[in-house]
Amino acid sequence: MKKLILVMLSCAFLAPVFAQDDAGTDDAGKPKKEKKESKFGNFLRRVGESTTGINMSNETFVAVDIRAKQLADFSIQSCVGDPSTGSVILTIAVTAKSNGCRCDLGQYSGEKAYDSKGNEYKGKEAGDGYPKNLVAGVPVQYQFVFTSVPTSLAQLEVVMLEFYIQNSNDYVGSNMSDVEPMQVRNIPIAWGIME
Repeated sequence: MKKLILVMLSCAFLAPVFAQDDAGTDDAGKPKKEKKESKFGNFLRRVGESTTGINMSNETFVAVDIRAKQLADFSIQSCVGDPSTGSVILTIAVTAKSNGCRCDLGQYSGEKAYDSKGNEYKGKEAGDGYPKNLVAGVPVQYQFVFTSVPTSLAQLEVVMLEFYIQNSNDYVGSNMSDVEPMQVRNIPIAWGIME
């Protein structure tokens, strides 16, 4: 009797495994729907990328210290290349979350960008290089120019930027050796004539 019960239970558990339909239809003969990507999984992937800087997808994102994210939002506005010169201009906007913020992106010795093969492209900030005063909710743009970029390059894998941001209560910055530099990842280059 025990053997009969054991055989019946085994069949009950194994029947669904062997009864899978390879034709892509459900039990009613209708085509199976494709599984949708989990919104929660997508959220976790993005949080992981932005906090660790590890590339889990090919989406563009900014990885910066959590304390800096509490003071301001950082976003990529554009990345435009001039095919006649091989210059690429990356524009990043910084939007303060409160009044009285002061921010500086970049360093005097220059910035570095890398492609997926590890080739390095040198650049510098297109501006006076001084910290900017920010007003809450108003994006302030920073531009960086990289030279000698081949026109065959479709995207920059990572741009490393030194940064400093402060308000009356807090400050954080990689240029003080406090945290890692900001990483801007997976930046597609729009090759065209720059204005």
